Amino acid sequence: MLEKRNIQRQKTAGGARARRAGLPFLYFAAAGVLSCAEAAGVGSPFGVAFAAAACRTGNGFAAVLGTFAGYLLSHPGAEGVQYAGAALIVLTAATVFSGVGVAASRWFFPACAAGSVGVTGCIFLIGEAWDWQAVTLFACRIVLAAGAAYFYEAALDTARGRPQVIRFGGMLVLAATVLMAAYPFQVVDLICPARIAALLLVMAVGYMGGFSYGSACGVGIGIAMDAAGGAGMYYAGVYAIAGMIAGFFQRSGRVVYAIVFVLTHAAVNLFGGQEAYLSGLYECFVASVCFVLVPDRTWRAVQDKVLPPNPEPTDYAARVCRIANHYASVVSDAFSEMYQALAGGSHRKEENDLGAVFDRAADRVCRRCSARQSCWERDKLATLRTLDSISGPLLRSGHVVASDFPGHFAAQCLRFSDFVVAVNEGMDALYQRRQAQRRNEAGRRLIAQQYAGVTGILKQVGESMGAGPEALPSRERELRTYAEAFGRVRTAAAWKDRRGRLHFELSGECVTRIVRNREGFLSGLSALMNVRLIGPESVHGPGGLSLLFREREPYCITVGVGTRTREGQQVSGDCIRYFTTEEGIACVLLSDGMGSGEQAREDAESTVRMAEQFLRAGISAADSVRTIGPALKLRTQGRQFVTLDVSTIDLFTGVVDSVKCGAAPSFVRAVDGDGTVRVRRILSSTLPAGLEESGEMDVTQFRMGDGDALLLLSDGIVDADGSNAGWVEELLAGSMHLSARELAARIVLEGSARGAPDDMSAAVVYLTRRNG
Repeated sequence: MLEKRNIQRQKTAGGARARRAGLPFLYFAAAGVLSCAEAAGVGSPFGVAFAAAACRTGNGFAAVLGTFAGYLLSHPGAEGVQYAGAALIVLTAATVFSGVGVAASRWFFPACAAGSVGVTGCIFLIGEAWDWQAVTLFACRIVLAAGAAYFYEAALDTARGRPQVIRFGGMLVLAATVLMAAYPFQVVDLICPARIAALLLVMAVGYMGGFSYGSACGVGIGIAMDAAGGAGMYYAGVYAIAGMIAGFFQRSGRVVYAIVFVLTHAAVNLFGGQEAYLSGLYECFVASVCFVLVPDRTWRAVQDKVLPPNPEPTDYAARVCRIANHYASVVSDAFSEMYQALAGGSHRKEENDLGAVFDRAADRVCRRCSARQSCWERDKLATLRTLDSISGPLLRSGHVVASDFPGHFAAQCLRFSDFVVAVNEGMDALYQRRQAQRRNEAGRRLIAQQYAGVTGILKQVGESMGAGPEALPSRERELRTYAEAFGRVRTAAAWKDRRGRLHFELSGECVTRIVRNREGFLSGLSALMNVRLIGPESVHGPGGLSLLFREREPYCITVGVGTRTREGQQVSGDCIRYFTTEEGIACVLLSDGMGSGEQAREDAESTVRMAEQFLRAGISAADSVRTIGPALKLRTQGRQFVTLDVSTIDLFTGVVDSVKCGAAPSFVRAVDGDGTVRVRRILSSTLPAGLEESGEMDVTQFRMGDGDALLLLSDGIVDADGSNAGWVEELLAGSMHLSARELAARIVLEGSARGAPDDMSAAVVYLTRRNG
């Protein structure tokens, strides 16, 4: 694995080096092309502007060489030398001011481009007639150089964190001037490839951004085509109107959008002459064919990366989720601190010092005795040896009698009987303190366990709120467009939950027709989204009825249940429940209450009910069991217990989490590729809930595949004949032909035949991959 990562890292580094090595050639070519772009009557400052922007990114030398080649080839004579000299001045300024603070200003290189064009232009215009028109065009050339450099820099320099709308404007200006350079090329003196590309660009921007972006792009690209061809403002008007009108149909699909664009363009193009009308019609038709051939997903991917996002109203729901996530995390940390404090203080050593018992007895009896000095000062060592000799009987029986003391001590002690009574009373007090300490420690452990479970739950809640659903705007548009064929759509939503499951929700007048044609709508929507869906599920909310569709899980489960009540009882003490959560998690729960009858059944059902509520809320099985354990112990006061066996199966991946709290072994049957049947046993080493104080449980994770089986059992079946349930493994391995229900019934019948006196329950779960 490490070797593969190193190879992949080397490939990535190699690709990055190749891209860096090719950048100078790319800048050289782009500068050469832009040097050929010319605005009629104004000039060709675009190569100089690109060289200035390239100096910001560190590729100025290659760009200046490209401008030299482009200007000297496309503008022979003084005009080409003028612009080439301006590009050289820009490169010189970039070199001189490198590392100086003023060079970091966003207006430095645009100012360099404008200044160099102005300086070289003045030199070459000396001696010519200066009228107001010539001065105006010269000023326009300078402004055009500065503006083009500013937008080129925005398009090329991604490290300065410019707003996305400015970057989009820069890319649009760069594309427009490239098209201006290609404008002189014509096909059969009628069709201009540059205008075809311009129409395709306007169509794409209008389709991705709507009528506002379509009209704005149409104006900009149209002005570029007019400037390159000297056609006044003809193309600006045609392209802008076509982009604006067609933009209103962006949600109708790219075919309808393209038809509207072509028709609008043809209608507006009538204001031109016969030649302009025919060429425009041909160009628009070719551009529309190219546009339709590009799939929708490509346009949506480009939209997310290039176009600035539409301003959305404040998402108060997301803000509330972030605040809730913050407070859930804070509270979780607080509970974690409390858990650690309680767990750290729960190791207090029990008081076992008998010296304190003897000290209290001596203080009570010997303080006023006339022989105190003889016993506790002159003969202190002998007295201590006597007390040490009775420590053994005192610890064994919890009290002492006169015969436990040496004869000489009993004869010398003036208040011997009172001393014996005081020692016994002190020992009773010591035992009471020990019991109280044990009860306090047990309560401390239960509270610590509860805090640990709550901490895990709060962390999961905070993480789920922080992650939140992932909105899918492009799929939402596709959903709305598809549903509008069934009626008016009020709201359409598409999102992924925290586990990556797709959800679609619709409301409006379309709901009624969708319900009547649910199968057709579901199959069509599944094909459109390229994912299998289930639904619709009716959801009644404040806005009325809405329909919810979810991504269908690749796997499904089939559950078979077998039960038998203990002889002499009307109600079984076992409880089995299974369900599937909204996130596609199949849950199977089995609980076995102590004994049989109503009380055992009530304890088992209560346990399963609490666990189910946590699981449906998205809490993990381990945290669910860890939280409800202390509640069960406090409820039963340690006099009763209940086992709990929880298995959760991810129907998207087949991953199983098995959590056991004193439960009987489970069994997993799998079939290898060669047809070999393997049976695996999952054991539990913890005590049942209500007895276990540590809060631990057995957690096992594994993966099931198509056709595998999971078997959950109660203690009554496992303890049927004392054979450690070996017969269960044999029966499970040899029952491939039985259904889940038949296998569960067969296991219960076999356990009954082996003479088990307890309640019996078996839950068999088959995992199957869906077709299609």
